[in-house]
Amino acid sequence: MKKVLFGLVSALTVTQLYAAETSGTISFTNDYRFNGISQTAGDAAVQGSLDVAFDNGIYAGIWGSNVDFGDDANLEIDYYVGYGNSLTDDLSYDVNLAWYSYPGYDAYDGDYGQLNMSLYYGNASLSYGYADDYFNTGESGQYIAVAYSQPLPKGISLDLHAGHSFGDYWGKADIEDYEDYSIGLSGSVAGLDLSAAYIFNSIDKAEETNSGLFRNDNTLVVTVSRTF
Repeated sequence: MKKVLFGLVSALTVTQLYAAETSGTISFTNDYRFNGISQTAGDAAVQGSLDVAFDNGIYAGIWGSNVDFGDDANLEIDYYVGYGNSLTDDLSYDVNLAWYSYPGYDAYDGDYGQLNMSLYYGNASLSYGYADDYFNTGESGQYIAVAYSQPLPKGISLDLHAGHSFGDYWGKADIEDYEDYSIGLSGSVAGLDLSAAYIFNSIDKAEETNSGLFRNDNTLVVTVSRTF
């Protein structure tokens, strides 16, 4: 999968058939949560992305963040390439291949690939992700989520999210299959994108971690971003 992904990215860098638009984002957040579980031991993260989108619907990008797994892992870099298009004025879809990597992580080789698919209807979305070798464990991991964003006055949105982590990895790892939820507000001020979301989940009390590595307790995540 890694060879396929980087082959597609290489092909995109040499094509001149379609006009392309590039964009980048830098973000600051008080906790990097991935599917409800902290990747920074509850500490702050600086994140950034660079994307290129072609007129034919193909896009590619790179995203990065600091992480803390309690060993020598301190950086995550994700690469992705995908395709999106509209079926009707209200209905659209997106499919991408992503490669999650951890440069400089000598204690463990956690790099893995994942197929992601999303369907959008109005302000609602349904997404599904499948990794046949989740975090390079030899076990599959799957994630399905629904989200809805309701516009409010003053350019603010009410954002709702519910996700379910399942597959062979979950249950054989320390945590069984579980659900994560969030409710938050988002908007833009002076060129900055602001969001605040309260995150909670269905993880059993015996498996709940409210401090330190991979904390999964209820928390408020605040993020400030700038796109250029």
